[in-house]
Amino acid sequence: GDYNKGYATSDGLVMDLQALKELAAKVDPAAAKKATAYNQVLVKAADLKSVPEVESQIKALGYETSSYEDMRKSLEEQSRAIQLILGGIGAVSLLVAAIGIANTMMMSIYERTKEIGVIKVLGCSLKNIRQMFLLEAAFIGLMGGAAGCVLSFAVSTVINALTATKNIMGVGGGISFIPPWLVLAAVGFSMLVGMGAGYIPAPRAMRLSPLAAIQNG
Repeated sequence: GDYNKGYATSDGLVMDLQALKELAAKVDPAAAKKATAYNQVLVKAADLKSVPEVESQIKALGYETSSYEDMRKSLEEQSRAIQLILGGIGAVSLLVAAIGIANTMMMSIYERTKEIGVIKVLGCSLKNIRQMFLLEAAFIGLMGGAAGCVLSFAVSTVINALTATKNIMGVGGGISFIPPWLVLAAVGFSMLVGMGAGYIPAPRAMRLSPLAAIQNG
């Protein structure tokens, strides 16, 4: 018995068709002369890509089919729905994070008004001031992205520990995997979001009058 090869190996016998007919003739010669009817046929495709085409041809003959391809399509639809839900949650979280970074940078400008005035008096250009605030915003995004990646790895480890199964070689495996490129992309995107949010309050720091900034700081 081997369920990986189909239920027939565990709930029945697999043998050559001609050998079956010869065996049936020995057991009941009268029954062996009657036409043989089959309630199902197992069709093995050459590869996975040809399964849909084979199924369509069988259905065109008027027969019903069932395959793992149907199960795969169903799982893909469920996975797509879950991805849309998680994508919506992620988009809302991203918006909230961007607003938080913009608010943090705005408060930083209010708290460092005198410092900005001194920087302007010392001759720093408006471009330098903008770069300073954008760099700080990017650093905030970097820290947030790194923290999110660490949390994701922790959740992935827990999921794999709960769903771990052993394969034939006895090595355990899980269902969650985070590729390295996704980590780099997440951190880079977090920095871009931080810079985008920091770009909003940066012009305010550039427009501050040096004298008024020093007096009001």
